Amino acid sequence: MFSDEEDVLFSDLKLEDDTNYFLYIGEIKTDALNQFVKENLARIHNKKFDYISILPDVMESYPHKNVLVINPLARSLYAQTSKKFSCRMSAGDFAGVVSYSSTVLELVRMLVRKQGRLYVHVFESLPELSFTRMPGVVLLGPGGQVASMWNNKLYQLQMLKDAVPVIDYKVCSGVGEMVQGTTSALAEWTEGVFVSQPYSAAGTNSFIVRSMSDLNSRLPLPQSTYFISRYVPHEHDPTVLGVVGNEDDVFIAAIADQEIEGGNMFRGSTFPSVLPYKDQLEIKEHTRMVGRVLGRSGYRGIFGCDYIVSNSGRIYFVEVNARKQGTTMEMCCTLENLLPQDAPTLMELEYFAVTENRLPENKMEIQEAISDLYWRTYNFKVDREVVTKYFLPADEDERELFRQVKRNGVEYKMIIMEHVGHGCPVKPGTFLGRVVAVSRKREILDREIKMGKQLLEESITSME
Repeated sequence: MFSDEEDVLFSDLKLEDDTNYFLYIGEIKTDALNQFVKENLARIHNKKFDYISILPDVMESYPHKNVLVINPLARSLYAQTSKKFSCRMSAGDFAGVVSYSSTVLELVRMLVRKQGRLYVHVFESLPELSFTRMPGVVLLGPGGQVASMWNNKLYQLQMLKDAVPVIDYKVCSGVGEMVQGTTSALAEWTEGVFVSQPYSAAGTNSFIVRSMSDLNSRLPLPQSTYFISRYVPHEHDPTVLGVVGNEDDVFIAAIADQEIEGGNMFRGSTFPSVLPYKDQLEIKEHTRMVGRVLGRSGYRGIFGCDYIVSNSGRIYFVEVNARKQGTTMEMCCTLENLLPQDAPTLMELEYFAVTENRLPENKMEIQEAISDLYWRTYNFKVDREVVTKYFLPADEDERELFRQVKRNGVEYKMIIMEHVGHGCPVKPGTFLGRVVAVSRKREILDREIKMGKQLLEESITSME
C-alpha cells in the first residue's frame, strides 16, 4: 500500500513477535542475497530470522513482504501525476535519505530495543548511512569510510601501483588540465585515452576518447579532478569476487567475463571465464594481493576486482569495487552448487570477516575446471523515457534456477528478474529488468539472453 508517512513511498511492514529481523539497504537487484543472510544468521544464532528491505525501486509488486520504498523524486512525481515513476537514485543520495528518515530511525530503535542487536546488510557501505553507527546496530559489510576511500579510483591506483600491473595514467586537477593532457596524450597513446573522475561505476563519469572531436562532444564537463590513462585494445574484461577476512586471509570466489558496451558500460557477466587456466591463476593471485592491501587498511568483507587482458595477452588491473558486485547473487548460487554442502556461503564468509576479523576455517575455494554449470546475466537499462505495457513476472526463484540445472538435470533455464511492472513510466538510466540464463552448455546462453532482452524491449513503449 502507499504509505501515509511523509518520507516513505510504499510500505507493507507486518512483523512477527517470534522473529528477529535484519535490515537490507540497497537496490532490488541484489535483494535476493538476503536469502543467504537470513539462513546464515538463523544457523549461527539458532533463532528465527527474517528481513526488512528498504529500497529505492518503484515497482508494481515486490518479491516478498516487509518492504519500505524511499525515493523522494518518485514520491514527488506521484504527488504531481498520480503515476508510479520508476527512477534511480545514486547510492549516496539513497543512503542519506534513509539515514534521515524518521520512519527508518523509529524502526531501527524499536528493533534494537526488542532484539538487543540489529544487523544491517548492504550492497555498498557508505559514510552517508550514518544510523549504522548507532549503539546496537551491526553493519554486515566494511565500514563506510574505508569503503568510500577505496572506491576512489585515484586512491586505488596510487596504493596498488606496486602490487598489481596498472595501466599508465596521469592525474589532472581540472577540466582545462584534462583537455590539455588528453590532447598531448593522444599523440603518445594512439589507440585512445580513457578519461575518468575518481568516483565512477558502470560507465558513469568515464568515457573513451580516440580523437579531439570525441572529447569536444563531451564538453562542457563538471569541474573535477580527472585521471587519464592509456586505452588498451582488448577483448576480455574478467572480473573477480573475493572476501577480505584480514590482511593475511583473502578468499577468492570465481572469475567471470564482463559484457562491456561502448568501451566502459557494464551490462552483465558470463561464467565460467573463457580465459586460459594460467591467466585465471594470475588474475586470482593479483586479486588476493589487492585483498591483502585492503585488509591492511581495515577493510573487511566482500570486494571485486576488474581487469582487462590486452590483445597481446598482458593482464592489467582496472579497478577495485569496494562493495558487492552486480553478479554476487550468481556467485553465491555457483558456490552453493559446486562446493560441498557444509562449505560456508559468501554471506557467511562476510559475516565472520566483519564480526570476528577472520574467515571460517572450513572455507573452500573452487579449484577444478567447471564443465556442467554455465550462466550469463544481462542488465537491461532504458536509454529514453518509456512506459511499460505489461508485467513480466519471474515464474521462479533465481536460486532454484541454479539448483534445477545443476542438481535436477534440467538442460537450461532463463528468467527475467525485477521487471518494474505494468503501466509504469520509467526514467532514462533506470533498470527495466535483469535477464539470467543458466545452462549445462555454454552455447545455449547467448540464445536465451537474446530472447530475454527481446521480451524486455517488447514490454515497453516510448512516452507520448
